[in-house]
Amino acid sequence: MKPMNRSSLYILASVLLVSFLMLALSYSITVPPFEAPDEVGHFYYIFHLLTKRSLPVQRIGELGEAHQPPLYYALAALAALPADLKDPTGAFNPNPKFIWAMQGGYDINAGLHGSAETFPFRGQALALHLARISSILMGMVTIAFTILIAWKVFPESPLIGLLAGALVAFNPQFIFISGSVNNDNLLTMIATISWWQVLRTIEQPERMRHWIYLGMLIGMGFLTKVNGGLVIAAVAGIALLTTSIKKRSSKLLIQGALSIVLVTVALSGWWFLRNQILYGDILGWKVYQKVFEVNLRHSPLQWRDVKEFFSVQFRSFWGVFGWMNVYAPQWFYQAFKVLCLISLLGLVIRTLRHQLSKEKAAPISLLFLIFIAQEAYMLAVITKCNPSCYQGRYLFPAIAPIAIILSWGLTGLLPKQKKLASILVLALTLSLASIATFALVKVIAPAYEIVPIPKWRLWFVPYKTNIEFGGIFRLRGYDIHWDKSNNIATVTLYWEALQRPDFDYSVFVHLIDESGQIIAQKDHAPGYELNYPPTVWLPGDIIEDPHQIKIPQEWSKSDCRFRIGVYNWATGEQLPAFVSGNYVGNFTTLVCVGKRFVLKYP
Repeated sequence: MKPMNRSSLYILASVLLVSFLMLALSYSITVPPFEAPDEVGHFYYIFHLLTKRSLPVQRIGELGEAHQPPLYYALAALAALPADLKDPTGAFNPNPKFIWAMQGGYDINAGLHGSAETFPFRGQALALHLARISSILMGMVTIAFTILIAWKVFPESPLIGLLAGALVAFNPQFIFISGSVNNDNLLTMIATISWWQVLRTIEQPERMRHWIYLGMLIGMGFLTKVNGGLVIAAVAGIALLTTSIKKRSSKLLIQGALSIVLVTVALSGWWFLRNQILYGDILGWKVYQKVFEVNLRHSPLQWRDVKEFFSVQFRSFWGVFGWMNVYAPQWFYQAFKVLCLISLLGLVIRTLRHQLSKEKAAPISLLFLIFIAQEAYMLAVITKCNPSCYQGRYLFPAIAPIAIILSWGLTGLLPKQKKLASILVLALTLSLASIATFALVKVIAPAYEIVPIPKWRLWFVPYKTNIEFGGIFRLRGYDIHWDKSNNIATVTLYWEALQRPDFDYSVFVHLIDESGQIIAQKDHAPGYELNYPPTVWLPGDIIEDPHQIKIPQEWSKSDCRFRIGVYNWATGEQLPAFVSGNYVGNFTTLVCVGKRFVLKYP
């Protein structure tokens, strides 16, 4: 088999990126607003920028993300500009039964969710989803640079780059976070570009513009997340020091350091100066400790804590969703353990075969250094932070090196026949994509199923209506299904809550004759069978409400009339019906005209 040419590689990489885009959009739409870690605080930082035109300030007693630098939020705010933020549709509605919100809480949802926030989006729901799309684009850039880094380190083995890209693109946790509003997405992108730039720089260290570019990336890292900037700066510093020693050039060390430091300070120095002015220290750490005291560690780190850290970190690196409370089946985590063990075996075999050339030693060592630096930082963090900091997403700034190392180990076990090796890589890529799809369809989607139907479902309701009952309910449409074998008509009504109902009103569907005499009927509170009675509806909720009516044997379809209304079962009082603001009575009637039923008013 001939080696793949450059155009073929770019096509395959593009397919990978498009596949990620489709999956990430699906994750983003499936996960309700604010059901990703800290998304409430991240979104309201964006909201603050767009409405107040200023940076938020940390205040004791107010949890949020005001301590974060603004770069991610400014970019996400640009993406959210088309949304009307004065429209509160989709705003965070806290769930009092959230598992983190109260003693004995059991619900995985941080917020209450209904139809209003569903597609087609508007108001704050639209702003949030536009911001999520900006995060997805950052994820695509991360994948692209993962592939480029691997191709730079292993130009002779393009399969390593493609597999590394797949390990990032089809990592369910990476997709989940990429489909959420979270500044980790920009930090991961900047970090990944930084690793690519470090490799370029150590190849041509005499060119000062490379060190300047690194300074720019470090500055952007600090303006995204201070800890991320620190790790990028540490890796860049080690690369500069080792390269200067190798070249025996103090001039290179001084010029490179000045280039990095001056550009970094020029870009991000104002943020630290602002912190000093506002909080009395350049990191704002004193105020942060008081604001987030609940997240800090109040006892010395023990060995059992470290063991728990590695266990939680591994699982949540691959897939623990929601607010770290939606888990995949056990086999899911076992599969990724096996993947890592196989890769480790491949690395051992490569080492025993002495397949590492001198030219490869430096870039491969850099990949391991990045991973070690990021993990060392996290170990330092957990000496101050409780288990809320054990999340695998904090390793994502090093996800490209991790994926490339895993890919390098996995491909070390491939046969020498290039055609067979390509088939095996394709099979593994499809397996990873299948697992990511499984996580969406069988883990995430069922976890967030709600009774109200999404707004787009109304597009497919065969008969549309616009009748209001008591200013509380709006009948948006209906459908009638006939079961001729049992002579049963199912009248399905689609109700929208105009406001939160104050009572569990009942809906009646009466089969009547021409004189108005009731022949058969079905009364119930819409949604009661699904344990979602009217008093728990949120404004904008759309409820599918089927009523089964037994039709007399001698009646034909044309004989049927269905009278529909809403009433208070405790008092018997019916809600008045209005069409375009005009009172039309206390009910409406479906009458068969030709082959369809149409609405008639009293």
